[in-house]
Amino acid sequence: MVVCCLFRIFGKDRSRRIQKLTNRIYESFSLPLIFACGLLLKSILSFVSWIRVFLISWGVIDGIVSYKMYKEEKFFPYQFIRFGRIAANLSGVISPIIPFIWNISDGIYSLIIYSRAHPTEHLSRVGRVTNGIMHIAFS
Repeated sequence: MVVCCLFRIFGKDRSRRIQKLTNRIYESFSLPLIFACGLLLKSILSFVSWIRVFLISWGVIDGIVSYKMYKEEKFFPYQFIRFGRIAANLSGVISPIIPFIWNISDGIYSLIIYSRAHPTEHLSRVGRVTNGIMHIAFS
């Protein structure tokens, strides 16, 4: 319901592609993903603070969900970047500079290559840039 409202707010584009993405969003946020996110939060919490745990989890979950949403794209460079996003954010346990650089560059790169995408799809890309900035701000 929230996704449909966002698509309505940012434009009346109800193309087949937007409908497929909406369905994949609902499929992605399932009970196993929520359980995995909770497990990830709990396991990383012993290494870093609460704020960094949420930032790391956001990056990992963003990588997993975007992999599922855009699974029809070819592996290199698109899916490779998504797997890199997961690895870079997990390395935020060691050093915040890695997810800082990766998230900002990945977010800007994604905004450029998907410039014709629906504005709602850009929310996660802008969120990546914000996540990268917050990694440095809260470390």
